[in-house]
Amino acid sequence: MKIRGSIISQVASFVGDTIKGIWRPIWSIKYRFILFLGDIWSIGLGFYCAYWLRFDSGLFNVPLGVPHINLYSKASIVLTAIMIFLMHSNKLYSRGSRLSIVDEFFTIVKTTTMGILFFIIGTFLYKEYSFSRGMLLIAWFVLIAFLGSWRFLVNRIRFSRRRKRGSTRNLLIIGGGAMAERLIGHVLDDMHWDYNVKGLVGIKDEKGKSSGKVPFLGTLDSLANIIETHNIEEVILTDTEIPRSTIMDIILECEKRMIEFRLVADLLGMVTSQVDMRTIDGLPLLGIKESPLAEGYNRFVKRLTDIVFSGAGLIVLAPLFLILGILVKLSSPGAVFYMQRRIGEDGNKFAMLKFRTMMEKAEKSTGPVWTTKNDPRRTKIGYFLRKTNLDELPQLMNVLKGEMSLVGPRPERPHFVGKFKENIPRYMARHKIKSGMTGWAQVNGLRGNTSIEERTKYDLHYIENWSLGFDFRILFMSIFALKNAY
Repeated sequence: MKIRGSIISQVASFVGDTIKGIWRPIWSIKYRFILFLGDIWSIGLGFYCAYWLRFDSGLFNVPLGVPHINLYSKASIVLTAIMIFLMHSNKLYSRGSRLSIVDEFFTIVKTTTMGILFFIIGTFLYKEYSFSRGMLLIAWFVLIAFLGSWRFLVNRIRFSRRRKRGSTRNLLIIGGGAMAERLIGHVLDDMHWDYNVKGLVGIKDEKGKSSGKVPFLGTLDSLANIIETHNIEEVILTDTEIPRSTIMDIILECEKRMIEFRLVADLLGMVTSQVDMRTIDGLPLLGIKESPLAEGYNRFVKRLTDIVFSGAGLIVLAPLFLILGILVKLSSPGAVFYMQRRIGEDGNKFAMLKFRTMMEKAEKSTGPVWTTKNDPRRTKIGYFLRKTNLDELPQLMNVLKGEMSLVGPRPERPHFVGKFKENIPRYMARHKIKSGMTGWAQVNGLRGNTSIEERTKYDLHYIENWSLGFDFRILFMSIFALKNAY
């Protein structure tokens, strides 16, 4: 009977593994086919919506008359083919692609831009008819909105289903401290990541450094056994200060078992690795490479962007300013706006504007202190404003005046700057450019009462790697950056 039961269990296991082996590639093909059909539908519908907005909605003048829909229908087929090819080339249908929602959105922006440009180039060659440039510009916005919304929706459903079914990747984190805790918290809270964090492995003995969100499984000495016992599929190392030979041992251990290995980047190391070399009489001298914003052209482009967007924002948001101002005034006695001295570019002081979110003279008895979670000094409307970041909107006036930028390191009060510059390495280097309404550190959850050292690393990374595209990415991420907003 035991032998028969053993045979039955082995057969059942074999059948189960076979079904899984067949179903996984089928599901992968099915998922990519759904994405493919949805993308075609989004592009086609978006193109027709752009046509309607330009010619039939009444929003724009049509001095040359409304062109026949048939020609634009044929054009939509050509544009769809171009877009699908570009999306495939950018691995938006790749089975192994693990892009975040933000990265996928910007890939869609890039492919849509390239697709429209290729289409425009094609219209120059097709000289029998001239397509409306205004309609194509509208199509650019509409296609990004439709494709981005479709991809966001399908990925939310996909990862939600995967988590409910438990079909997630078993993840092991090696290292401890703040970096490991941030990574664990992000993976557990963000539904987009299909990870099941099995536990934490210490370099030597870091059991006391874990907050208890995931179990402590042991140290590096027992890594091989931990990987086998918990069926680990991916390993992330968060401690970059361990010897290189130890890192290579971990990598080799993962390669032996065909496990994916990733290393958390040391941002401070990345910044200081960007060196500038010059020679004096043949003697090589190394220094930290200047930010792209040291060039006059880049500073001009960034300032022009700040003026255009802050000016447009103040005009468009004027009704919202009025409503929020009334709510602030009704919530508690005091001024609508709160002006606070901050340290900006080159260490200069300026008055930063916010909607008032606390009782009048909130620091009269305490002096300068950090805002804390459930801070009793907040007003009722103040809680909402801080949670949604709406209290920061008046800083558009600081941006328009040239005291701040839309994106950059967040400015701090003189009291805290005086303390941080003595204790935090390279803290004052973040004042080489204008302070920002939002920044790379803030969209990564480093705000409020969080590590100043980590914030500084992110700020320096932004300064050293600035680009206009980087700014737009941070502005987009700021819409969803509500972590530690209190």
